[in-house]
Amino acid sequence: MRKALIGAFSYLLIVTCSAWGQDAMYFYNLGIKSSITPTKIKYFTEALELDPGLSAAYKKRGILYFFQEEYTEAINDLHRVIELKPFESEAHLMLGLAYMEKGDVDEAVANLNRAIELDPKLADAYSYRSELYRLKGMIEDAIEDATRAIELGGIEPIIGRAYAVRAKAYRELGQSEQAEADFKKASKLDPEYYMYSMLTSTELLSGWASESSSLKNVGWMGAALIVTLLFVVIFKLTISAPKKDDDN
Repeated sequence: MRKALIGAFSYLLIVTCSAWGQDAMYFYNLGIKSSITPTKIKYFTEALELDPGLSAAYKKRGILYFFQEEYTEAINDLHRVIELKPFESEAHLMLGLAYMEKGDVDEAVANLNRAIELDPKLADAYSYRSELYRLKGMIEDAIEDATRAIELGGIEPIIGRAYAVRAKAYRELGQSEQAEADFKKASKLDPEYYMYSMLTSTELLSGWASESSSLKNVGWMGAALIVTLLFVVIFKLTISAPKKDDDN
């Protein structure tokens, strides 16, 4: 009789836990299917209330928090992912970016280091770490990481960022020609960097102007270039930015 009771209790426990997990997955799948960010977060939260060990829900919610600029919440969720799945390279990558946005350079680098250890072909991690190295004054390391990201390839904005970071590093080393070449490549891959390429052109012009004996002509050219830059900026600002989709 005792064995029968224990068996029945164990069966009920297994069935209950299974149903609990199914309910969590039900809300998780609703979150996946939804196209509205607050609704997605709501469903992932409900899934986690039912199953606190559902790492995929923490990851999805953490990434959503990141793009909503709720970096503290994103960090908390991504740490939970890593506790449950220590070898999750993407979680370390996103955690590094969240710390980067919070201004915590050391934590950002540590997590990007771990992401690269887990996945040495993660171009995103090299691209972002290169910028952090540059900010820390580690210019040669920044160039090395940016070059590695470019070699690995990937989506255009990521590689564009790598070119832009490497260009800024070259500028800090006084290597204007390499900086100019990289900014041009960055601007082709991502229009965000177009103004950077314009600015490097002004630096080259400035260097030429300092050696010119015609100061009057230089003054007119500088004024004309400033007007051109202002026109570009104003034109860019007057174009309405694309509306952000609800599911982004």
